[in-house]
Amino acid sequence: MIPRGVILDCCRVLLGANAGTLLRNKIPTKLQEPLMVIFGMCAIAIGMVSVIKLESLPAVLLALILGTIIGELADLDRRIKTGFLHGLHHLHFKIEGDKEIYMRFYLVVAVTLCASGTNIFGAFQEGATGDMTILMSKAVMDIFAAAIFAMALGFGMNLIVVPQFLILSLCFYAGKWMMSYLDPSAIQNFIAVGGLMTFILGLNIAKIKEVRAANLLPALAVVFPATAFFQLLGA
Repeated sequence: MIPRGVILDCCRVLLGANAGTLLRNKIPTKLQEPLMVIFGMCAIAIGMVSVIKLESLPAVLLALILGTIIGELADLDRRIKTGFLHGLHHLHFKIEGDKEIYMRFYLVVAVTLCASGTNIFGAFQEGATGDMTILMSKAVMDIFAAAIFAMALGFGMNLIVVPQFLILSLCFYAGKWMMSYLDPSAIQNFIAVGGLMTFILGLNIAKIKEVRAANLLPALAVVFPATAFFQLLGA
């Protein structure tokens, strides 16, 4: 099986990233900044819609809390940021302005495109059923999001597509097995955790509140044992 939906989503991110980079000097800053805020608010809205689908609020909250603790203790944000920075230097992408601010925003964008609950669940669903609907719907937003983000990040946005393709392809090939064995409530809670992460990333993008985005990632894995735990308790 070929992950067509994953490939199409990644291609649209590439298209948006390069279009945004080429247009960045032609769009005034006074327009770029409001667009970034608007996209941040869109991410918040998408996150809220996803959270509504949860089956167990205690499981979702526990997963987010424990996942964040694990991410903070492992210092995932710094480690992933360092990896991307090495990649950018190795490929000779130019970083304009303050490097720390650039990399902080770069990581927020990378997590948004590579590990949102919607993207991952869409890849799972395509792998299990062949249905690309979720990924295609997300790809429509991703092309515009990538263009807006590229106005700040430039051609370095292209590097993000590499982990995006690898992560979503892994989810695609694992999808058939996972969707068969996972409890439906665990899947709904997984989507809800992804929604909360998207909500928090939206706060980052809109510059309302800064959070170390990558440190939230373990919550996507913790939600499965957390759901099982509360099911045993009857919660």
